[in-house]
Amino acid sequence: MDAFFWGYNGMNTQKKKTARQGIALIAAMIFIIVFAAISVGFLSLSSANTQIADNHRAGNSAFNAALSGLDCARYLLVKAHNAYKSSSAYTSSKTIANTVLATEANTMWNNIYTQLCAQLTTVSNLGSTTVSKVNNSSTGVGHIIVSGVQYQDSGNTFTIQYSHTANSPNMIIACTGTDGNISRTAGTSVEITKPKLNYGFAGRGRVWLAGNTTIHGDVYSSYGYKSNGSLQSMSPFNTTSDSVVEGALNTILTKTAIDNAGYYQFETLDADGKPTYAANDQLQGQYEGVNYGAPASDFAGMDIRDYDTTKYYNDTRTTNGGGGDIPSPSSSQYTGSDTQLAGLGSIAGTKWRYERFPHDSGNYTTGSGIQVKRYIYKNQTFSNVRLPADKNALFINCTFNNILYVDTGKTTSNYNNVRFDNCNFNGTIVSNTPQTFNWQKNTLYFTGSAAFQNNSGIQEATILAPHFNVNLGNTNADKSNNNTLTGAIVGGIVDVRGNANIEGTIISMADTSSYTSGYVSNIGATLDDGGSETTRIDDIGTIDITPRIDGTLPYGIKTPVVLNMNTSAFTANYNEN
Repeated sequence: MDAFFWGYNGMNTQKKKTARQGIALIAAMIFIIVFAAISVGFLSLSSANTQIADNHRAGNSAFNAALSGLDCARYLLVKAHNAYKSSSAYTSSKTIANTVLATEANTMWNNIYTQLCAQLTTVSNLGSTTVSKVNNSSTGVGHIIVSGVQYQDSGNTFTIQYSHTANSPNMIIACTGTDGNISRTAGTSVEITKPKLNYGFAGRGRVWLAGNTTIHGDVYSSYGYKSNGSLQSMSPFNTTSDSVVEGALNTILTKTAIDNAGYYQFETLDADGKPTYAANDQLQGQYEGVNYGAPASDFAGMDIRDYDTTKYYNDTRTTNGGGGDIPSPSSSQYTGSDTQLAGLGSIAGTKWRYERFPHDSGNYTTGSGIQVKRYIYKNQTFSNVRLPADKNALFINCTFNNILYVDTGKTTSNYNNVRFDNCNFNGTIVSNTPQTFNWQKNTLYFTGSAAFQNNSGIQEATILAPHFNVNLGNTNADKSNNNTLTGAIVGGIVDVRGNANIEGTIISMADTSSYTSGYVSNIGATLDDGGSETTRIDDIGTIDITPRIDGTLPYGIKTPVVLNMNTSAFTANYNEN
């Protein structure tokens, strides 16, 4: 029995061992099958990842090709636009409107279409390409498609399409890049527009920036050469140490021409090209560099032949709903002092006085300047009115709504030297267009404090007075009040004294290159400018000028239709195909 049970137990143990081995074998086979399946899965996933990675690579490559297409499209468009600006079509496109009409947009497309076609026949580095061109010149509908352009050495290609639909204010550019079967598209629109007011100040004469003056933008001057082509002996710019230009100073002069002439020292730069402000430098304030050799005729509003303000005159006519002419009745001479004048009651042109311009400091009636007979208006309100020529009015504590049209002779000796003392402006001052600049006779002279609160005339301008001497006094005596000159301030020479807040561009459009001294546009009064008016130390205040980058020039300045070639307009809009 003992042996039996021993044998039985031993056999039972053996069976258990064998069973365990079988189970282990089965588990091993299961693991092999599972791991094999996992391996196949990893292989499939790896292959998928490889495909996905290749698709991403191809997509990025195609998109880079599309972006390269945008660069190429812009290069061709800039060349075409420059060619257009050199053609007769550019000059003939000038209109006094400040917006682009639908028909003008269509004409612009036709002109650019012609220039782009010309460029595509002369550019030789586009590789093997095909060009499709369709245009309907009567409606301005069409496109140019340039396809098969090689992208770098990758073998990839991109296609450029310029297109325009009838009456659209934009031209559309779409660029598609390809890598194998994958394509990506980047596109943008280019605005068909009138020139923008991108400068804080632009002029054809000298400009001085003094006092606590800040210009949040570029400054431009075409002053620099005499009529015989020789260099002027005075600098186009003078800036004091407390002035700030948050932009570049743009001059038509080259640095070589300034250095070789030796008349003045413009700026002194260190090894890194930063100004070191030597004592005899013309530029002492802060500025973001100098652009030498700027184009001499690339800014609108600089030519008196481009001005036509007839529309504003018509708006003042009673037949058109205007207020008509400011009355100048039979009146008597007033001989009282400036202090006595301040004590007078309301006057509507029934008195007049003689004043001098320029005048002695502190006295408007004495001085070496011309004598003007001023009709006096005090405590009056005007809306959409014309001041006839030769009235040389003195407005005291008056309010102007909508348009004040200051008339003068275009080619005759009639003029208007107007003084505004402590007046309020809720509109725009517009003048006739004298063809020659006479700074003493045609003048808008602001004394005391002027309040510009609500521009109900034309939003694009506060003052539109070509070939007038515009002398803005203290327009913001209390810096806490909301007193802002909105839009362009246009004059032959524009001076700004005291405190002023300007949201727009100052345009001093008179050519002063024939004058040997003085006749400077002063932004922040300079006491020894040798120019138009006597200034005092308390005329120096805080002046802040911020150009309206997206603002257009006012109606009445003939400007061409152009493309907005700002590089920011070429930001890509991404589409996946």
